[in-house]
Amino acid sequence: MVIKLSKTMFLAIAAVLLLVSTAVNVVPVSSIIGGTERDLPVVMYHQLTKNQKKSGKYVLTVEQFEKDLMFLKSKGYQSVTVKQLIEFSQVKGDIPEKSILITFDDGQETLYEYALPLLEKYGFTAVGFVVGALADYYTEIDDHNLSYSYLNWQQIKEMSEGNIIEIESHSFDLHKNTGNRSGIKKKKEETVEQYREFLCSDVAKMKTAMENNTGKNPVAFAFPFGSFSRESTEILKECGFKMTLTCEERVNKIKKAEPESLFGLGRYNRPEGISSESFFEKMGIS
Repeated sequence: MVIKLSKTMFLAIAAVLLLVSTAVNVVPVSSIIGGTERDLPVVMYHQLTKNQKKSGKYVLTVEQFEKDLMFLKSKGYQSVTVKQLIEFSQVKGDIPEKSILITFDDGQETLYEYALPLLEKYGFTAVGFVVGALADYYTEIDDHNLSYSYLNWQQIKEMSEGNIIEIESHSFDLHKNTGNRSGIKKKKEETVEQYREFLCSDVAKMKTAMENNTGKNPVAFAFPFGSFSRESTEILKECGFKMTLTCEERVNKIKKAEPESLFGLGRYNRPEGISSESFFEKMGIS
């Protein structure tokens, strides 16, 4: 049976549909279709040094770091922030086609002294994953030997208030390999509830430390040593995290309307002894 609508009835139904779509804040289809997926390479730096003899797998010379930034700039890459990635996954914003996420693990003081000015010079941003207990300790002792020193809370606060380095969580005090636990990894003898209590306790300490010292809450978590368990991600989600990062070397696919694509991101560790061209070629950047 074919139902014929008068012009008046058709206009009335159209008006109702318009009101409903406005009320529920429907996202325009065009905004979803335009760039639904992005490749996202993520670089993992640690400590920087001006002494070539002290460089190695996890310590990069300042000179080489600057060359990396110059190379990325020459190839048209733009760094993105945690906030931008979250908004992209929630269909609230976009990110460039040539996006890269620059990360620094552990929170050594060289992030503040060496990386910050170079990032600013070349127009890049980065994410610093800090360990709360180390920040507490170096705030107390006021030691600034760049061969080993870590960020204090004043430096972390200063960076978190700027627009170049975001500060996120590398745990409060789980950046260690002791006994039968590596980082946040679940012990074999632990029940899921015991593990949840253990991990949530550390997360709560870090959130308190961040709130007290910066006024902000971390929303991204980098697994210490890249170690995690099957239950880790769900627990961290329950604690409010919207992104987790591993040490697995692979390029990521970030998708609009899929916040899940921000969990378990792969990263490429940046060692000394390899040129910028060769290092970034592994990520398809050439």
